[in-house]
Amino acid sequence: MYIHHTYSISNEKQNTNENIKVYKSLLKEISKINLRRSSKFNILAVLGALKCMKEKTYSDNMGIYLASEYGSITSVKNVLEQVSQDSIVMPFDFLNINSNNVSFYVSQALESKGKNMVLTSHDLSFEKALELALFDLEIDEVKDALIGNVDESLDEINNFNKYISNVEKKPSKDLSAWIYINKQKDDSLAKIETFSAFTNINELNELLKNTSFELAILNQYATKQINDLQINKDLVFSHDNVHGSVNIISMLNSDKKSFIYLAMDINNKGYLVKFTK
Repeated sequence: MYIHHTYSISNEKQNTNENIKVYKSLLKEISKINLRRSSKFNILAVLGALKCMKEKTYSDNMGIYLASEYGSITSVKNVLEQVSQDSIVMPFDFLNINSNNVSFYVSQALESKGKNMVLTSHDLSFEKALELALFDLEIDEVKDALIGNVDESLDEINNFNKYISNVEKKPSKDLSAWIYINKQKDDSLAKIETFSAFTNINELNELLKNTSFELAILNQYATKQINDLQINKDLVFSHDNVHGSVNIISMLNSDKKSFIYLAMDINNKGYLVKFTK
């Protein structure tokens, strides 16, 4: 499978936690879709997807796979506060807490008639979405795939690190990162050579022994276990982002011809993905 287009809001701004009005203004510049009363989560998703596929050609049967760890968390917080105060929940506020709607909004904005879905899997949501997209492409369920990684900042949630997996206590930022893939080699940015699952560190080390690469990027749990991994630490790419999607996009922009992305969860299960350019 080949990567053809990518986009990440964090590539354009280091401080990505903008007011929702800023994102709505940016969306209005490129689309006529009406999301005036929608959540920040939905706006981020549609904006990122449209930016990724702007003036690009894609099939009518493009699959849309949107991964999120927290969904429309700010909207959920607001509704819970309304309920706790015995206030009436407004219809749009109620609709905005349904995170599953977002993939429909993305497909509507892109006028795509293929399957669309939202996936979440603790610590490995993006990786699970990529795995499913690759499988659907392999069996010709879809002709091409757009994989998104979308989450809004948790800054409005008091003491948010108490509730999430943030091993290194990184700042929480708005995220909308997208990767478009298909089976065509021509004009591609990189090839996904292998996508391998492992259930423990021993299995991972066996995979590492048989995988050559010039650069590696590790997620937060893999970084924590680095001393137990059979990996040349000089090849590990230092990064500040906890999101695998953003780090993969960053590596695509490097001058290296082969690299791996290693993601694991708290139980040392995960995925090893190899890319070549």
